[in-house]
Amino acid sequence: MVGSFRAELVKIRRPATGYGALAMMAFAALATVLTFVAAKTGPARVSVKDPGGNIVTTLSQLGSAAGISRGYNVASGLIGLVVFVLFVTAITGEYAQGTMRVMLTREPRRARYLTGRLAALLLLVAVVLLAALVASIGAALISAQVRGVPTGQWFTSAGFGHVAGDYLNSVVTAACFGALGTALGLAVRSTPLALGVGLAWLLPIEHILQTSWSAAPQWLPGLLSDAVAVGGSVGVSYLHAVVAAVGYAFVAAVLGVAVFMRRDAST
Repeated sequence: MVGSFRAELVKIRRPATGYGALAMMAFAALATVLTFVAAKTGPARVSVKDPGGNIVTTLSQLGSAAGISRGYNVASGLIGLVVFVLFVTAITGEYAQGTMRVMLTREPRRARYLTGRLAALLLLVAVVLLAALVASIGAALISAQVRGVPTGQWFTSAGFGHVAGDYLNSVVTAACFGALGTALGLAVRSTPLALGVGLAWLLPIEHILQTSWSAAPQWLPGLLSDAVAVGGSVGVSYLHAVVAAVGYAFVAAVLGVAVFMRRDAST
């Protein structure tokens, strides 16, 4: 496992990884700026915790202890989709390039090989998410000055608690999307097919089902992971979202490992 972990770290030390991290930071900062720009002076019409509605918040809410990481909170659900794509392509790319069999000759213990690779990827994601959080907070400080939002409550124990909680939620969300992407990549092995099926389900299909099935946010994996990212959503408690999303991720991981252990490593 340690060998595959180190090998994956070597692979991700590429300029493309740095560019991707900068893009994540820019996206988090942009989401934060737009959150402040769109903030209203009256009561919020739709809760920021409702992934199915338009995210509308107020300047007074941004001035609360939770306001310091509100923009990051908004962006973290979409970042989860990027993590899904990352894990899918990391797995299917090995099959497309024909390197999976070669790697398994060096580390025939498949479960350890897979665990090491995924641990390295998750570490990368956690570091990038932390950088994105820092960029978001920086953008929030500038935006608060422009819009006249008080920041006194941000730098309190409650404010730091919100920052830590939002970061932890984003890491859990990323891990859930990563597990789903890994399982799909191991089952399908084709990058275009895996991305097509996965993104079609997570984006249009789940949201279409949400409009016609009121219980969809409580049961569909993508919507549940989004709810974890924002600390719970309308109609879905945080505890339910975490338990269900992690449950889906665990089942996906078990099925993915089972497929990986039994199938031939060739394309």
